[in-house]
Amino acid sequence: GTLPGEKVTITELEEKKSYILGKVLSIDQQSESRIPAPCRYYTQCGGCDLQHATYPEQLQLKTEIVADLLSSQNIDSGNDNRVICVNHTLASPQTLYYRQRIRLWVDRDGRCGFRQYRSHNIVPVQQCIIAKRPINETLAELTSRQPFNRLLSHTTELELLWNPDSDKVTAIFHQKRKPRPADFASARELCDTIPVLESIYFTGENFPLTCGAPADSANTMTVQYTSENEENPALRLSWEIGGFCQVNLEQNQNLIELVLEYAAITSRETVLDLFCGSGNFSIPLARQAESLLGIEGQGAAIRSARANSESAGLDNTTFQKSPIHQSCESLYHQRASFDCLVVDPPRQGIPGLARQLYALCRSRMVYISCDPATLCRDLAELQKAGFTIKTVQPVDMFPQTHHIETVVLLEKN
Repeated sequence: GTLPGEKVTITELEEKKSYILGKVLSIDQQSESRIPAPCRYYTQCGGCDLQHATYPEQLQLKTEIVADLLSSQNIDSGNDNRVICVNHTLASPQTLYYRQRIRLWVDRDGRCGFRQYRSHNIVPVQQCIIAKRPINETLAELTSRQPFNRLLSHTTELELLWNPDSDKVTAIFHQKRKPRPADFASARELCDTIPVLESIYFTGENFPLTCGAPADSANTMTVQYTSENEENPALRLSWEIGGFCQVNLEQNQNLIELVLEYAAITSRETVLDLFCGSGNFSIPLARQAESLLGIEGQGAAIRSARANSESAGLDNTTFQKSPIHQSCESLYHQRASFDCLVVDPPRQGIPGLARQLYALCRSRMVYISCDPATLCRDLAELQKAGFTIKTVQPVDMFPQTHHIETVVLLEKN
């Protein structure tokens, strides 16, 4: 809850091996970048943690976080041992009301909200100012309906997803048991009486994603990206409900264009896209490449990637459902190689893959990271394997929070 340059009074909460966790008692000298937080739940809800900083300050902090981590891990630009220059963080088109989906937790009393910082306690909320406005409209409508409260009585989590194609919202109830006729009746009543609520689904540990209402509901969502660049025409991407997509869709378009710029694919080059998801990067890359192989561990994502490729009229893509480490080892033993690798892993990164990636890569690699700490660990391994770091570009996919997306261009020595 502090900012650089401030003088504060704190109390020590916990001492770790390399740092001390403290709690602010008072801000004695404020930073010029401090502002009143726009959200009434700020400091209670554990979601956002930078609302007390102006947006330019948030961008500067994120740039410095990435640079500091690279420096502390002794990661330089390569053979010349120069300090890596981290580009200034790419600003998000929207700083509020940008999230395409939110996940709310439900406590034993049937209250729906977000968890407190470093706690399992629930903070009941009626809105989230970083979520899309239709999501907030839906949440406000749901909380006043009795059928919703009946469903919450056996729900552990609630997801609200905004569909950019229809501008409406889908709700996914994570239930403790399989849905019963009364649950389907409640779902139908909610969809019939809340215009912005497009559909309701149920899911749980012992049963797959099940449509609650309406019965003919489509199980996909779609976003259309337009472009003024003739080389990158309009892009239409779909994904299955419950599947992964970037939560900041407006910034995701900038992220795609950045990856295309760094990959710099020509019509005679081949691409390997690891953790390809539903084809967020695969489809625009394949438009420029001779061929593209996309690999992903989730079956729903692979189905979406194949459908997106077909919808785009591409015949140069292959998508495989397989664990990434296993696939890379297999490709390595086959002595396969690709001009460009694109890697977009989850938070745990790509430990133990540097040797295989170096062998699979002929020219360059674009690494998209959602965790600067694991990124630095992986970059150290990739450097040892023989890659040179050329460009580091933080991207603000998550305004008002400390989370940072980073795109790194590496070249093979």
